[in-house]
Amino acid sequence: MKTPTAKDVADAANVSMSTVSRYLNRTAPITKQTIIAIEQAISELGFVPLNPKQKVVKTKEKLIGLMIPTFDSSFISSTLDGMDPAIQNSAYRLVIETSNWNKDREVKVIHRMLKQGIEGLIVLVNSLSEAEIKAIVDELPVLVVAGVSEGIYQHISIDNVAGGRLATDYLIELGHRNIVNLYSSELGNKDSLLRSQGYRESLESAGIHYDTKLSLEGGYRASCASRATQSLIDQGIEFTAIFAGNDLSALGVIKTLSQNGIKVPDQVSVVGFDDSPAASVFLPKLTTIKQPLSEMGEVAIQQMMAMIAGKTASLPTLKLEIIVRGSTARIA
Repeated sequence: MKTPTAKDVADAANVSMSTVSRYLNRTAPITKQTIIAIEQAISELGFVPLNPKQKVVKTKEKLIGLMIPTFDSSFISSTLDGMDPAIQNSAYRLVIETSNWNKDREVKVIHRMLKQGIEGLIVLVNSLSEAEIKAIVDELPVLVVAGVSEGIYQHISIDNVAGGRLATDYLIELGHRNIVNLYSSELGNKDSLLRSQGYRESLESAGIHYDTKLSLEGGYRASCASRATQSLIDQGIEFTAIFAGNDLSALGVIKTLSQNGIKVPDQVSVVGFDDSPAASVFLPKLTTIKQPLSEMGEVAIQQMMAMIAGKTASLPTLKLEIIVRGSTARIA
């Protein structure tokens, strides 16, 4: 069988060779739609930039692999913002690949990075288990960022359970009792389920009954959260507050409430998670749990370079805080 080439990828994605080259080398920005088309072609063709029969040629350039699920996330982009200055001030270059929340694709991405000669791998929100990653990379230094630690690799994350409690405690302090929790059970979104655990613990501590009708799949996307919110309204389920899995889903909630003539925060309060850039410009401005995402990115690069050098760097405690804005109010 013929080994797929970059030209095959270009033909399958209906783009030029130069566009494929820009994507592979990250030399210039290209549109999200073009990225999706190229990545789909790469996945379907099983294309790897370096012929597997070739030996990796070591150069003076040192490479660190970074595998992310998508570029379309404020969580990812904010974390990358912290990585950028750290990598720019080092002898390393980041090789960034997306997995699109797909385990099979993660396997291909890791193999492709290994062929490029990466000296370490950072996994930002993983679908593969740590054991599955270990089986592929052997002794290569690996650092996992976000998600849940499985004990094999060093792990950088925040306390998502505490974050869920912080959000729910605040709503309870405002007098809310019928509080909705929108979570994501998508592969790789283990942190969302931990936030939901914090939500349940907060209700229990306040003596509030956990109602399964108020806890439902809302995804990590505005469209998913919008559909979940609309289903609550259509069923006539009473609620005065919603704690969403992340800021993007919280904004979907606010949009749907507004479309149904429900005022935020006069009738329903909404809390998000992340403190993404959109949280402070959307109207009403979003109350949210602030993650130190930029710091997480910076620490990840510093820690990976220490691991490559055979050292162990101490990980700082990453703190959460609630940022109170205009999407929440004391219940009337």
